[in-house]
Amino acid sequence: MTALIETIAFLIPVAVLLTLLRLWWGSYRYKRGALPGARGGTIEPFRAVPETQSSAALPAVDLAPPVQLESVDTILKKIEAATADGRKTALSGLYFDLAAAHGRQGNSGERMSALRSAAGNGALHGPPAAHAAARLALGEEAYSAGDLTSACEQWQMARSAFLEGGDQAQHAQVERRMRENGCPTDWVLTDF
Repeated sequence: MTALIETIAFLIPVAVLLTLLRLWWGSYRYKRGALPGARGGTIEPFRAVPETQSSAALPAVDLAPPVQLESVDTILKKIEAATADGRKTALSGLYFDLAAAHGRQGNSGERMSALRSAAGNGALHGPPAAHAAARLALGEEAYSAGDLTSACEQWQMARSAFLEGGDQAQHAQVERRMRENGCPTDWVLTDF
C-alpha cells in the first residue's frame, strides 16, 4: 500500500510537468507564427516569420502522430467537388494544400499557380486565415527571389487579412516582418 501511495505521489508532479511542457510548446509554436490547424489535418504549418538560425537549432518536439499527406490528384478531386457543390470558402484552403503538395514534388510553377489561386479565392470567399497564409507564402517567395516590392505588397495583404480575421498575434508578426525589411506599413491597397 505504501508503494502505491509513493508511486502516485511521484506520478502527479510528472503529469503536471508534462502538461505544462505541452502548453508551453503550443504557445511557443503560436508565437513563432505557426497557423493553428485541425488536429490530424493535412495543413502544413506556415510561419509568418521564418525561423532564425538560433531557433532552428532547437530540438524538434512533436507529440502529435504523423499525418498522412494527400497527393495532388486527391486534392484536385476535392477542389472539383467543392466547386461543384458551391463550397467556395473551402477553395482557398484546398488550393493552399495543393500548393504544398506541388512543393513536395518540386513543381515550383504549379506551386506558385496554386498559391495565387489560394490567395484569390481567399480574398473573394474567405476565410481570412487561408487568404493570409497564401499571401504570406507568396510574399516569402517574392522575398526569396529578391523582389522586395512584391514581398511588401503580399505581406501587406496578409497583414490586412489577419486583422480582418481577428488574429492580432499574426498581424503583429507580419507587421514586424514588414518593418524589419523596410516596407511601408501604412499602404492602402486597391484593385488587388
